[in-house]
Amino acid sequence: REEAQKRIGQFYPEIEITDEMIQTRPDLADYRGKTLTPIAYLWARTVKSPNPAFSEIDVPLVSSFALSTKKGKEAYVEPVIDEDRRSYHFEVRVGGSPTLASTVNRSGGGTCLLTGSPMPFEYLRTQGKAGRMGAKLMAIVCEGTRGRVYLSPMQELEDLAREAEPTWQPELELPEHALGFRVQLYG
Repeated sequence: REEAQKRIGQFYPEIEITDEMIQTRPDLADYRGKTLTPIAYLWARTVKSPNPAFSEIDVPLVSSFALSTKKGKEAYVEPVIDEDRRSYHFEVRVGGSPTLASTVNRSGGGTCLLTGSPMPFEYLRTQGKAGRMGAKLMAIVCEGTRGRVYLSPMQELEDLAREAEPTWQPELELPEHALGFRVQLYG
């Protein structure tokens, strides 16, 4: 943990729990005025919407919006479509279960969050090979006093995380064909 803090700690600054945060998340009241240490950022892969009217918008590919399904500690990400119907953001909710199960699945590909347009695997793979896949911060995982605390994404932390420049990259060659290993199909 100490070594990780030295190497990448600047990308995981402590987060102060404010009254504004507690207004929408009363479960955070025990942390009022305290700082929490992020231990992970959860990202959603994105591709451009296949709908021509929305083709400039990156939409998420998420197999599950559930963050915790443990009884009494349920948490999930809610994709909120903004009033303009041309953008969205993610908010973390506690209690209950996600209203939207996923935007991508193993059997059929994906569905555009904004338009409901289908995104077959062929489309997703073409986007990947063309270098048009992106990522959007979905949730922040922090250390709490009795387990993990999930927070909604913050633009300043997403921007900070994007500044990270790895000093190494994998050198291992991937097999061209392998059962259950399809990363090559996405470029």
